[in-house]
Amino acid sequence: MAARGNLYAGDTQNTNTNALVQSNYGKETNRMYRETYAVNYRGAWDSGVSTNNYVQFERTRNTRLAEGLAGGTEGIFANDSYNTTRLDDFTAHSEVSIPFDMWVPQTATLGTEWNQQKMKDPSSTTQSMTEGGLIPGIDATNRSPYSSAKIFSLFAENNAELTDSTMLTPGLRFDHHSEAGDNWSPSLNLSQELGDLFTLKMGIARAYKAPTLFQSNGNYVLYSRGQGCAASGGACYLIGNDDLKAENSINKEIGLEFHHDDWLAGITYFRNDYRNKIEAGYAPTGTTTNGKTDIYRWENVPKAVVQGLEGTLNVPVSETVAWNNNATYMIENENKTTGDYLSIIPEFTINSTLSWQATQDLSLQGTMTWYGRQKPKKYNYKGGASDGHRKT
Repeated sequence: MAARGNLYAGDTQNTNTNALVQSNYGKETNRMYRETYAVNYRGAWDSGVSTNNYVQFERTRNTRLAEGLAGGTEGIFANDSYNTTRLDDFTAHSEVSIPFDMWVPQTATLGTEWNQQKMKDPSSTTQSMTEGGLIPGIDATNRSPYSSAKIFSLFAENNAELTDSTMLTPGLRFDHHSEAGDNWSPSLNLSQELGDLFTLKMGIARAYKAPTLFQSNGNYVLYSRGQGCAASGGACYLIGNDDLKAENSINKEIGLEFHHDDWLAGITYFRNDYRNKIEAGYAPTGTTTNGKTDIYRWENVPKAVVQGLEGTLNVPVSETVAWNNNATYMIENENKTTGDYLSIIPEFTINSTLSWQATQDLSLQGTMTWYGRQKPKKYNYKGGASDGHRKT
């Protein structure tokens, strides 16, 4: 079992003048417990056939002091009681790899996986509707804290060694999600050695991402008193949507890598064209029964695109010192339906780590992250144009 706690430093979302906040300075206010149990079997035979099978159960418990859920008190301790959110994740996985020769040496991998997630969240499903008004079809006081989802998957992949320096890997995956339905995800990747120092890599794949338990849970209600609403001047609700479709995207990338001894440098261009990407809705889908509060839902964005460059530079400074760097530069990040940014992310991100293996039992590490400028959404919460030139 792994456990992690905190020593509260007074950080809150809005204000920390609350007496309960101040009385908890330096105390533990949240703790996370994670326990994992797994049984694994790996086998290999003289024929080259190998198999990997495992069953794993993971339970995560997030215990926190009770917090306000909306308005100026959002994120501030509400009382001295604790709430615990529990997530259970069960996975069964089995795959077999079979080498064979058919024109060229190949290795086929076939497998299946079953995953079930169950969550009990007694905190975020207790948002009161007294102030905002009743939401049609949603219980005001007795919403279930339970949510769950199951995913069954089949997958196949084939590594074909076309030449001593060329590897072609087609693949296909099928997923059935209990809430979002079926999905097929084909892929094709190519790796080409260019002499002893360079490797060209390219690939295209249809990726898949199911809705989270919060997004697809009709009992999940988030309330804002005004500042968190996309196009409403007053208060609003954001509710889960059990009709969400899974996100899909066509992901393409091409990259060139240099490698010599422990030196490594590379640059990759990527482009992801999304269909049904999940975001909080931009337009109200209704109002409360008293006509006072707009209602938003998690929705699928019909089309969106993200493209950019990724770079890597790893330098062996000495036998005991290594300097590793990676960077991402965003070229485009757009919701094709609204023309707005898909998300607020930095123009570039640079991560740099210097590691020193001082002794066999002692290593030291220093890390730096540099974020580029971030632009706000083009449209503010009232639907008007925001300052698109502001830098953060």
